[in-house]
Amino acid sequence: MTVLVPLAIFTAILLWYALQGRAWLKTKPWADSFFEHIEPVEILIFKKSETILFARLKMVWGVALTYLMQAGQIDWTPILPFIPEKYRFYVNAAISSIPLIISLIGGADERLRNTTTKPIELVAVPDKVVAQSTKLTEAVAMADATKAEAVQAVVEAKAA
Repeated sequence: MTVLVPLAIFTAILLWYALQGRAWLKTKPWADSFFEHIEPVEILIFKKSETILFARLKMVWGVALTYLMQAGQIDWTPILPFIPEKYRFYVNAAISSIPLIISLIGGADERLRNTTTKPIELVAVPDKVVAQSTKLTEAVAMADATKAEAVQAVVEAKAA
């Protein structure tokens, strides 16, 4: 349990930084040298994406909970007497799989972030509406083309 408190504090600081602190610090001229040092770390750890950061934090929490359960730091047995004997196996299995489920959700979130690139305004329109409007069809095509050009420019810049 002593591991959870520092992990929770670290998680809270990271989430505050990613969701509000970074934007606030960017407005301060004295923080420029901070960003010179921290930006490579941000790119390495979470590609400067708040969604990837949150997904990876879920995975870390899943691993930490698994470790704590295996180490005996988190004990669910006090609640088992309140569960009927015929359901105890299922409850115990469900409780034991919670960390794995949290980690899998984090992995799915990161995969979705890496594969989803269109603006939410374009995705939120029904396909039938897009197909009926040439203006919307052109906007979606332009978004795809712009994304492809931007990715190609980044690949070329990294190669140079």
